[in-house]
Amino acid sequence: MKKLLLLIIIFLAANLSAEKYAGEFLNLGVGVKAKSLGNSFVAIADDPTAIFWNSAGMQNSPNIRIDIMHSEEFAGNLKYDTFGLIYPLGEKNRLGFLLTRIGISGIPITELPYPDLAPSDTNQPYVEKYVSNADYTGYFALSSKISSKLSFGISSKIIYKDIGVISASGLGLDFGILYQPKKNIKFGINLRDYFGTVINWKSDEYNDSYIEMVNPNILVGMGFDFLFPIIKTPATFSLQSDIFFEDRNFAAQMHYKKISFDFHSGLEIKFAEFLSVCCGIDRKNPTAGISLNYKNFSLNYAFHTHGELKNTHRISLGISKIRLKRKKSS
Repeated sequence: MKKLLLLIIIFLAANLSAEKYAGEFLNLGVGVKAKSLGNSFVAIADDPTAIFWNSAGMQNSPNIRIDIMHSEEFAGNLKYDTFGLIYPLGEKNRLGFLLTRIGISGIPITELPYPDLAPSDTNQPYVEKYVSNADYTGYFALSSKISSKLSFGISSKIIYKDIGVISASGLGLDFGILYQPKKNIKFGINLRDYFGTVINWKSDEYNDSYIEMVNPNILVGMGFDFLFPIIKTPATFSLQSDIFFEDRNFAAQMHYKKISFDFHSGLEIKFAEFLSVCCGIDRKNPTAGISLNYKNFSLNYAFHTHGELKNTHRISLGISKIRLKRKKSS
């Protein structure tokens, strides 16, 4: 725990002079279950999306697991697709791979008939062409079980962004910690973009380039397992706070000088082996979801309401308990 505290102190003392909101595309969250729980998942992280939320959580998967997600975000204006895989390396180590794609199509690029003149009644902008935006992020993660109560994970990410004639690439590193002092209580921490993630933008058409830096940030949360009253069925309650250090002020739910906090909560009720129902609060927006399980397969759906940006629908297919057949040695 002393090493953990030292790690966090160094993190907080890091250079925090990056661009505000430069990494906002990394904050949509990954996964259907996480979304249905209000994006309160850093301490639970029990499916392949743990690679994003808390790589230490890959220890919750004893066998090979796959998760494929498609999402229609904000009334279908944004398409979000992911593929995640966890592969066990013995009893204490896990290897993970996650690929995400965020896409927006039909973005108009306008021009003026007379570019040297200001817009006017006789110089109205017109649409020259339509372009698409796509953000790709690939995560490669490794986790290890340090003790019966503590797990650690590291996740590297490769970023590629493309919009019209402009593209960008970048590299980042996240550190995950999962601590379980009791069987029914878990605490999770994800130190994201620990060293600051550099994104290099360039345009061959305009012969221009510039650099953005994504600030380090922290996801911290807890999960508590209990028997739901009256119906006496297993349930999990989770809380999470996203902590940023880029002076978000009133864009966040709570702030103090340059530090800001956003809060999430979720509740999962497991009515049966084949049926789980979730609900949550993502900042101030309600979420809900359902999971249907049959043998090694799971079908998951999540719904997220947003007053200004309309509704989000997510659906995913999970495959678990995959075992590789090993040839017997002669």
